[in-house]
Amino acid sequence: MDAVIPGIDALYSVAAGILRCVPEGLARGVVSTGLYGLGFLGKWALPRLQQDGVKIVACYDANEALNGTVADGVPVYSAGRLKEAPPEFLVVTARHAIAQVSAMLKPLGIAHVSYDAWQVAANFAAFRRVHDDLLSDVRSKEALRAVMMTMLTGQARYCAFVFEKDQYFSLPKFCGSEKESFVDAGAFVGDTVERFISAQSGIFSRIYAFEPGRRQFAALQARSERLIREWALQPDSIELINAGLGGNDGYVFATSDSGQLTSLAMFSHGGAGAEAVKVLGLDNFLGGRQVSFLKADVEGMEMALLKGARASIRQLRPKIAICVYHYPTDIPDIANYLAELVPDYRFALRHHSPQLMETVLYCWVD
Repeated sequence: MDAVIPGIDALYSVAAGILRCVPEGLARGVVSTGLYGLGFLGKWALPRLQQDGVKIVACYDANEALNGTVADGVPVYSAGRLKEAPPEFLVVTARHAIAQVSAMLKPLGIAHVSYDAWQVAANFAAFRRVHDDLLSDVRSKEALRAVMMTMLTGQARYCAFVFEKDQYFSLPKFCGSEKESFVDAGAFVGDTVERFISAQSGIFSRIYAFEPGRRQFAALQARSERLIREWALQPDSIELINAGLGGNDGYVFATSDSGQLTSLAMFSHGGAGAEAVKVLGLDNFLGGRQVSFLKADVEGMEMALLKGARASIRQLRPKIAICVYHYPTDIPDIANYLAELVPDYRFALRHHSPQLMETVLYCWVD
């Protein structure tokens, strides 16, 4: 492997260089700024940049179908418009195509920064606290620095260097414990439910599988019926809930830009093609029932889920395997929140994709 993961001090130097690329007056609204990329991250970042005082005058996307639309009051143009009337500065949220977008912008003379890189650089102290104070094993520290380096540079090879298989069950503490009471938040089509049952050799107390997507839930039902037959399980040992998990009981809007099952994203407001889906708070749902293992991949609603499960986590101190890759500061935000909630938690970080995705924070009490 040709990637070398820099030490934390070397990462700080890279981050400092990123901050020097960001115009001083950006957050004061004195710089005409554009946003490139209106995918999952772009839709989330746009209102936050506006709230922070950044003057977003236009959005751009390679998807020609978005040309002429409006996002949060901002006109959206095709990428070709950048040649005609470029903004003074551009924030790039197309996180899986940073190198390609940068190569397109450089000949046009458009100054730009990756949103991921900017956020890691601006919040470097919080990332460093996780690295130095919360993660104890060498592999976790390597995984964190690799993910940070990918975010700072847009080069996925650092993620490939720390890639590990067996997501959610890669640590000994997270497989093989008898009578586990398992919450699968974001159960999708039941793939994690099936892997959990296999890791437990079919021995567990109960599974609560939450999935808000209509098509995904239908597939989850079909798979669960097969698993019950194949493993000779009690019919009520797997409880399927057609809802997401969040901060409170209510509804959000789900949409998929590509139409693929894996691209379901949830937002507080609706839009073209959006579907209202139910969301529950885990504390309310459990009502005092036990949970010993919580897995969460809820498309950016991880922090809301944790707040809706605050009492259960404090009281029961379950093992947690939670995704921390959807938003740039998920790693420090979620790790620090859980450390405050349960000071006895130990933490490990593993990365389960060769790309900038599937980073999982593991928490447990010895």
